[in-house]
Amino acid sequence: MSASINDNELLAQLKDGDLAAFQHIYDTYRHWLYVTAYSMLKDETEAQEVAQDLFIDFWHKDVGAKNDFNSSAELKNFLYISIRNRCLNKIAKDATRTKRLKEIILPEAYTVPQSRLENNELKAQLEIAISQLPERQSLAFRLAYQEHKTRKEIAAVMQTSEETVKKQVASALRALRASLKKVLF
Repeated sequence: MSASINDNELLAQLKDGDLAAFQHIYDTYRHWLYVTAYSMLKDETEAQEVAQDLFIDFWHKDVGAKNDFNSSAELKNFLYISIRNRCLNKIAKDATRTKRLKEIILPEAYTVPQSRLENNELKAQLEIAISQLPERQSLAFRLAYQEHKTRKEIAAVMQTSEETVKKQVASALRALRASLKKVLF
């Protein structure tokens, strides 16, 4: 990419799917987007992943007719808003995961497994209990607690409403508590 290319030419090439134009944009904004993500997430690896995912999605989904950037300022604004929203979504998803982990209520008599063998036995008992749940409850529970998906993401996968997902997960938790209580105590 020549140094003398102007913004309008660059944006026109980007709309045409020119990889060199995309590479120029990537080289120009990569560090700035990483720093922006890092300032919000406070984690280097997560900031790198979010910035990288933004560029991957930008290239695969947004190049061409969808992008009507008339200036580099509009492009920069789009990239900033995109990275900010992705960081906010990640923060919300992490908060949801933490909240779910705190919601798991262990009986007072529960003791932490002392060995890997005990832990593996508990995992096996949990798998058996999950497999005995109705199919929709099992799927909702696995997506929520094993894959750490949000209700909205689960609803999309299960093709149902978020309220139904909430009820399925709650029912699964009740059934699992009852089932594991019988096995463990």
